[in-house]
Amino acid sequence: MTILVFLLCFFTSAVQAGPVSINATIPDIGGNPDAGYRITVSSSIVAIVLIVAGFLFAFFGHKFFRITLFLAGFYVFATISWITLRNLEPSKGYGSEAEWVYAGVSGTVGLLGGLLFLFVWRLGFAAIGGVAGFYFAIFILSWASSGVISNGTGRTIFIVVCILVGVALTFFLDRHIVIIGTSIVGSGSFFVGLDNFAHTGFQEAFTAFLSGNHSVFDEGYHVTGKVYGMLAGTLAMMVLGACFQYYNHRDSFVPKSHRTQPPKQDPNAPYQKV
Repeated sequence: MTILVFLLCFFTSAVQAGPVSINATIPDIGGNPDAGYRITVSSSIVAIVLIVAGFLFAFFGHKFFRITLFLAGFYVFATISWITLRNLEPSKGYGSEAEWVYAGVSGTVGLLGGLLFLFVWRLGFAAIGGVAGFYFAIFILSWASSGVISNGTGRTIFIVVCILVGVALTFFLDRHIVIIGTSIVGSGSFFVGLDNFAHTGFQEAFTAFLSGNHSVFDEGYHVTGKVYGMLAGTLAMMVLGACFQYYNHRDSFVPKSHRTQPPKQDPNAPYQKV
């Protein structure tokens, strides 16, 4: 129950966070809102981390479970620090090195969160379901410029419900949630990172749907043919990742009594080299 309350508090704060006015683009992480789609060193580092981590999540989340726990902690705590920095940012910003402040602080806190989840694995396990529910909600909402659910309160309720369902399912469908959840998070992370270089506007959905400011939709996230392409790619990678993981771990879902057993050797038989 403590795990559930912790995750609910975190994700609810994430959904409701955001200053009255918020920059609708994320490539520069923070700082100058007029930077637009300018690719910087810091944004490129963040994008590469998202792409690599997303690929590992989508195709090897079950196999490398300890890495999955670490990445889940990294995602959760890096997001917490990003939201905190965003809300505490002074009117003049953090100066000329603002993007490095966001990247450095969020990255450091994320690393500490990843280490925490490695040691408190039950918390990390529940977080996988919560993060998967969060990404799934954003993915569904992203199919319309104003959100599939246009009402801000309705969006908040939808996101929180998806998170709660994701967390709850980890207690009943643990293996399935690890595979499906990591496929969802991995594919979303991969294409958000990719959009830093493709500039389709796909990643702006996260800023738009985490803000209560409706003007963000006018200035930022719009569904275009390119965005639909990114959404289709996300869905395809999600399905491929889940199928790949299920195929590679198919024996884990077969009862031991039905698994193919190796032939038993007669202990009295002479040794035979295979």
